[in-house]
Amino acid sequence: MKSEAISALERLQSNGCVQMDQGEVIDKVFNALKWNGFYQTSRTAILLLSLVNIALTAASVVFIGKPVDYKCRRLQSLNITIQDVSYDFTLNRSSIPYEIIYTQCSVDVRNGSDLVFTSSCRDGYEYAESMTSSFVAEWDLVCNEESFSDISQTVLVVGEMFGCLFLTRFADRYGRKVSFIVTSLLFLAANMTCAVSPNFIFYLVFRFITGLSVACSQQLSYIMMIEMMPTEHRALPEKLSSFLWPVSLLCLCLVAYLTKELSWHYTQLCLSMFAIYVIFLWWITDESIRWLCAVKRYKEVEKLVKKIARINRVDPQDALDILRTNGLSPFESNGVERDYNNKEVLISPTMIDVHSSHPDKKLSVFIKNRNLFKVTVVSCYSWFVVSLSYDGLLFISPNLNEDFYLGFLLGVVSEFPATLLFCVLINRLGRKKCNVVFHIMAGIFILLSTLILNTPLYDMIPGQYWVSLALALLGRLSVTAAFSTILTHVSEMFPTSVRNTGLGFAAAALYLGSTIAPYSRTLTCSVGA
Repeated sequence: MKSEAISALERLQSNGCVQMDQGEVIDKVFNALKWNGFYQTSRTAILLLSLVNIALTAASVVFIGKPVDYKCRRLQSLNITIQDVSYDFTLNRSSIPYEIIYTQCSVDVRNGSDLVFTSSCRDGYEYAESMTSSFVAEWDLVCNEESFSDISQTVLVVGEMFGCLFLTRFADRYGRKVSFIVTSLLFLAANMTCAVSPNFIFYLVFRFITGLSVACSQQLSYIMMIEMMPTEHRALPEKLSSFLWPVSLLCLCLVAYLTKELSWHYTQLCLSMFAIYVIFLWWITDESIRWLCAVKRYKEVEKLVKKIARINRVDPQDALDILRTNGLSPFESNGVERDYNNKEVLISPTMIDVHSSHPDKKLSVFIKNRNLFKVTVVSCYSWFVVSLSYDGLLFISPNLNEDFYLGFLLGVVSEFPATLLFCVLINRLGRKKCNVVFHIMAGIFILLSTLILNTPLYDMIPGQYWVSLALALLGRLSVTAAFSTILTHVSEMFPTSVRNTGLGFAAAALYLGSTIAPYSRTLTCSVGA
């Protein structure tokens, strides 16, 4: 009976009445087309460039908005009355028994150690470097406005959040390719416009647009990459991305160092030029085969399959036969055009809309199901902590050394062994053990580094600087490994039916951590002062 049932199922499948799971069918198509051929290799390399864009954009504020030493500019005139006596400090300073002291945020008049008069920096500020070396100096984002430079990064992250929440939905309706190209072009235009910002408000507006577009384009590029590969090889883009991120930060440091004598406008413009390739995306990228099959544009699917086969130098017939046998082609397996009006169509599981259920019911599941509620709370807290820790350490990494650029470089270099550890241990120890171990290591190293720097016994520790530096770098290494681990672990903890919703909650917590992290620079400067 079992053999008869299997034979009947095979006959139905050969007649096009029963479909395999659509994902399995397309996996077979990609394997028949040589999944690791030149087509996939070249397109993956192009799509990975979006990660370079988001890395350069996210960390660029470290250099274009770097803090610059400053103090009040000398006043052109100062007339004050002390004990009913009027003094003009601009005429004859030698006859006045008071001293003018120009501090960072005030002009003080002192009689010995006594403060007799204080005023704000009415004539502006003097900077140790060129006023165009940083937008902080150009727009006087100091003293009471010191946190404004960090607000620019917060605005970027809020833009990224809006882009992921709203713009990515257009890819399901209009296709991956069109949405990816439009958002990539928008990113290039907005990022270049930031380089010519005449004032801070103008810069914030286009910084928001930059974040909105770069996050959307990067997410779409990742979707296009994993949809271009068989399911069993979908982890490859994530591993490549984990190595490409620190490489991108090294490029950022190099560009910033080479342009350090120029205006921050030129640095921003140079970083924007990394995305100039998006002008040619229409001719060097293709639509996702999985999306084309989902919307039943089968003629375009066959055309793309033939293109991939030609580039990979394989025979497309096997792939076409798989599509035609499983009803994903405008033709029957014998070459006759398929009539969908008279054909019985059975929906495969992968074509069912996971968002079709009522959203209120999905949300109630997270509250009523105790275990799912715990997973959600722990995931949100973990993503918030690891995002806050990683981004915070990234923004203050220049403080690791007296040389601003060397300090940033040291922090980036520590990410390479972290990525290697993640790739080696994630499958050997498992997600949970790696997650726990890396978080504990990060907490211990960062805490020890902080305690050593602030202990009264700091000067008594032999090689205190190198000990503190080693602990700080080990902390950065551990946080980086924890970040990669938690992203992988959390995505596998939620059931398939509510995974998108659960990851949405966790992503919101991640963005919240990223919006707070930039203020670590201001806190560090305040503590240092």
